[in-house]
Amino acid sequence: MSVFYTKSDSIGRKVIPAPLVTVSKNYVSRGDGTKIGAKYSIVLTGTLLPYRGSPSGNYINIADAHWTVGGYPPDQSPGVFDQDTFDSILRKQEALRWLFSEDGGSLEWQPAGGQPPMKCYPRIISIKFAEGPWADRCDYTIELEAPWIYINGTVSLEDDISTDLLSTSSETWSFEETDGRNNQQYRVTHDVNAGGQLGYDGGGDPYENKQPWQRAKDWVDTKVSGSVDSAVMFAALGATDQIVGHYSTVTKIDKDGGTYGVTEEWVLSEDNSYEERQFTVEYNQTTGEYDVTYQGTIYGVGDGSRDGNIVNMDHAKSAVPSISAARTTATSYVGSLLGGKTLPTYPGKKTFSLNQQDGTVSFTYQWSTSDNATYFVTEEAQHSYALDTQLNTLTYTQTIEGKGETSATRLANAETGLSTDTVALASAKDLANTTLTYNKVSVVKSFDKKRGVVRGSWTWTDRDAHGTEITVQTQEAVSVYANIPIPGRAAGPIIQDMGTVTSEIINVTIRSKRHSTQPTLNTVPYGDGGTIISDVNNWNPQTGAAERTTRFLKEG
Repeated sequence: MSVFYTKSDSIGRKVIPAPLVTVSKNYVSRGDGTKIGAKYSIVLTGTLLPYRGSPSGNYINIADAHWTVGGYPPDQSPGVFDQDTFDSILRKQEALRWLFSEDGGSLEWQPAGGQPPMKCYPRIISIKFAEGPWADRCDYTIELEAPWIYINGTVSLEDDISTDLLSTSSETWSFEETDGRNNQQYRVTHDVNAGGQLGYDGGGDPYENKQPWQRAKDWVDTKVSGSVDSAVMFAALGATDQIVGHYSTVTKIDKDGGTYGVTEEWVLSEDNSYEERQFTVEYNQTTGEYDVTYQGTIYGVGDGSRDGNIVNMDHAKSAVPSISAARTTATSYVGSLLGGKTLPTYPGKKTFSLNQQDGTVSFTYQWSTSDNATYFVTEEAQHSYALDTQLNTLTYTQTIEGKGETSATRLANAETGLSTDTVALASAKDLANTTLTYNKVSVVKSFDKKRGVVRGSWTWTDRDAHGTEITVQTQEAVSVYANIPIPGRAAGPIIQDMGTVTSEIINVTIRSKRHSTQPTLNTVPYGDGGTIISDVNNWNPQTGAAERTTRFLKEG
């Protein structure tokens, strides 16, 4: 008998000596004994021999360890990598584990007598090597699982249920009388759940290109009709003519777990509106958060009729839930599925549409448990440097969009998110990745009452906090000349160098702003050791501006 396994690289690799192949079929059943699926258990039991068969123990690339052509490989002598029988056995184990490391490959075996070949695309369950010295042999067992087996190229479908690819399924009905509405209102629940399994077609691709949760969905969808089973209702209530007050569904999807479920719920009552509800919960394993959608369609009911007209349209509009009511309703249906997390106060999205012809109102609310906030914040920071002023400038803009049912609530929530000057500066420095010391130049805040949006814009520079400016003017020392006029002298007056120079004068002015009390402005360091010949201080307590001008005489 020949046994091949073909991985995704499309190379058929032989296992020699061929292992014994054992196949058993197991049914998957519900609690009442109803068969909902089947699966085949395939067990390969074989022996690895040193220096003989496939895989080889002497290989450089593990992908080349197996025999891939006709016939059988020749016996080998100890090589570079399997210098003794123990080494050979260990490397053969490694190659066998590598070969059976990929689900969905093609496992094919054919009896030696020429009988039709058998093939399947299994999942690998386990590979086990028997205990022993591994000196001259090593026994192994490989367990696999497949939903069906191909015989001579044709899939063996002994049961219609084998293509359902289900691992679990359940369907339950429950009827509960609502408190306060004696014999008038009942809550009816229909819960349908299933788990799927992965199957492969003749090409090694997922059967019908569907994942396990989609296989489960296919079965659940056949059981969910949107109406109460009349036989079940009669058995529970003794009647089948109750008027529907509202209808809702909750959809539960676990893509990684391969499960899908739908819970239908009806309230049987006499009412002037009929609501169809659908709740969907999606779990993100990466973030650990949940997205919840509540979709509803409300039909106005008047005189027992759901015909579209103005009266029924008014009934439908009056039954539309508010944001808070929608959140309460969604929580009551899916709160237990959220892993202890809660829906935010306000939905991230809400939509409404009216259809007067049918007398209906459709609406959608969407929440994410990752968004438990009363406002959204967007922020932007920019850092720049000006060569002419040699100043670093940092700007920061913050836009806060409030959430709420009314414009006043949205604006109030937005205002709570507006940063203080200190927090704004810290955020700006973090975004712009700067550690310089800055002083505020300006801040502008704007408020959009209609939209509930608040914006703040800040500007800082690394200029002194009081905007201090220092001006130093120097009158350099010059030579002294005497101008002696000579009457009648054609060449003009006589210019005589007196052999001396004037003194150097230094004028220092310091201006400073934004003071609460008069500051002490020190001009002495800028006088270059000169003698003060005049000193004037000016202070304006209303503007907080101070100025000092000092004149220094510096002897030559």
